[in-house]
Amino acid sequence: MEYIGSFPKLGEPVVSLNRFASLAAKFDNPQDRMKFIHVAGTNGKGSTVRMLSESLKKAGYITGEFTSPYIREWSERIRVNGINIPKNTLIRIVEYIKPVFDMESVRYSQFELTTIIAFLYFVSQNCDIVVLETGIGGLLDCTNIVKTTLVSVITSISFDHTAILGNTLTEIAEQKAGIIKPGTVTVAYPNNPPEAERIILKTALKQNSDLVKPDLDKLKIIESGISGSTFKYKHRQYELKMAGLHQVLNTVTAIEALESLRKIGFSKIKYSVLYEGFSSAYLHSRCQIIHDKPLIILDGAHNPDGMRSLAAFVRGLCDTPQIARTVMIVGMREDKDYDSSLSEICRYIDTAICVDGFMPGTVSAGKLAQSFKRARISPVSEAVRTAMAIAGTDGMVIIGGSLYLADALNKYMDTEFKLLDTKLHTEQC
Repeated sequence: MEYIGSFPKLGEPVVSLNRFASLAAKFDNPQDRMKFIHVAGTNGKGSTVRMLSESLKKAGYITGEFTSPYIREWSERIRVNGINIPKNTLIRIVEYIKPVFDMESVRYSQFELTTIIAFLYFVSQNCDIVVLETGIGGLLDCTNIVKTTLVSVITSISFDHTAILGNTLTEIAEQKAGIIKPGTVTVAYPNNPPEAERIILKTALKQNSDLVKPDLDKLKIIESGISGSTFKYKHRQYELKMAGLHQVLNTVTAIEALESLRKIGFSKIKYSVLYEGFSSAYLHSRCQIIHDKPLIILDGAHNPDGMRSLAAFVRGLCDTPQIARTVMIVGMREDKDYDSSLSEICRYIDTAICVDGFMPGTVSAGKLAQSFKRARISPVSEAVRTAMAIAGTDGMVIIGGSLYLADALNKYMDTEFKLLDTKLHTEQC
């Protein structure tokens, strides 16, 4: 981990895939010996990847899963059949690749290093299929060197990483749609902005890729609340453990992706497999309930679209008589559009507890406080204690603004407050 951490977050600027393709060739192009579902988008990638992976695993396929970032430990990013890459295996792979990286004059990024590790691990495990999440963008993302994509999935597109991807939704969508491969199937999230949908359609036509989009006329929500959702899609019922109506839209996207796979030969994908996969799929920090009385909800929303989804979830809870007041612990990074993000949720928050310093480059707590009608500034170590005291047993605490904030607060919730009962936490996972 010290060696992986010695690489920069971004590395040298990327203008093409040539440098990473050349690196992969030094390891005999492991990616060419696998089949992929490639997933790009602004929000919903991680949840969609987890749903796809769980369903494929339930169907009996050896399934690789590549995601970012991680919440509790680095090895969460590379999984086979739901199990993190073993530490001893990680050590062996790093020892194998280290001489090649040490000889290179190019300064590769941590993500490029991680991607090579993942490819080598998935090949060694003889994966039938790998569900591969992009890092940033898609067109120039190093994961895009894969040539054996079966299905490309484009999730929700909105503003994020604008310094790298562009300042308009058209520019951002062009980067995301860059993963679409010739002659394959592309499945697109059903509720993207019109300018993003136009780019996805244009790219799919150019690549002769069949474009599939979920039919929302065939979607019926039966129930949705803090414990998840029950819905029907195309006359079949599904249950979700992950809360929020936005997760239903991610799920119907996953359904269409899996149905596309079934049509091209993955015959073990059946309704019963999808039902089991979706009902068991779970991700940390996605409208995650971690405590009762007060109700504490942990979410990694960090951009306007993500915060809008969180706000819709919070609004639904605020309308119930069980919630007397709402407190939010919030911390954000400077490279995010924090003003627009917080404007989506501030009206539903009675008191904000603003924090900073939980990682390099955070927005000052004082700036965050300006977005709320009532706010306090707190050290990270005191934030949960303060929020719980204000909320009381009949209130609600929302933790949001960054996945890294969730990670920073976890140690205080686990050790000081013991909010996460081990048995309950294990069952949720």
